[in-house]
Amino acid sequence: MEKRNLRKKALVDDLRNSRKVSDLRFDEFYPLEIRKLSQTHWTPVAVALRATELMATNRKTRVLDVGSGCGKFCTVAALSGHGQFFGVEQRPHLVDIARKVAQELGATQASFIQGNMVDQDWSFYDAIYLFNPFYENVMESIRIDDTVSHSEENYRSYIRTVQTKLQDAQAGTKLLTYHGFGGEMPLGYLRVRKEPIGTSYLEVWVKLDLPHDVDWKLR
Repeated sequence: MEKRNLRKKALVDDLRNSRKVSDLRFDEFYPLEIRKLSQTHWTPVAVALRATELMATNRKTRVLDVGSGCGKFCTVAALSGHGQFFGVEQRPHLVDIARKVAQELGATQASFIQGNMVDQDWSFYDAIYLFNPFYENVMESIRIDDTVSHSEENYRSYIRTVQTKLQDAQAGTKLLTYHGFGGEMPLGYLRVRKEPIGTSYLEVWVKLDLPHDVDWKLR
């Protein structure tokens, strides 16, 4: 236990001081079955760090992680930068793990909601993070488990829901995707950054105030 506490302290210090932290080192604080899913399902530490820089401008910035899984993105982000990070996840056991790890590491700016993103009010948030959260509906080989339903119908419905919620978002809302989200960006979003990282790209979009901002483009 003493060695674990020392490793924990060193990890948190490195994140808070912008020093490099490997995924292997961070994932040590999760159960083995969660670690095995890391390469496919959980946001890499380096990606979470960069995403935080791009989305969270101050300590009051509220970021929603859709399909937050074990909470890795929110926990890394909360420990390394400004902002308040909220994860929404359907699977209760993953939410329990997310809360336990965040508490152990002292990530007080991270919190987790057990439920479906369909039922969340996205207008509460300043920024949305999407790491292709619905793809397991159409790719059986990467499914985490069968505790939630999977189908192509779910996949299409979730994408339509995201598009609708983004369309209804307030001007200035940021959207950041890693590996996309499976659908086309709705009208009114300007892509302000696309940069390679990890196994894909981070793309940052901003919702424009169309009645007052005529100098915009779709892509």
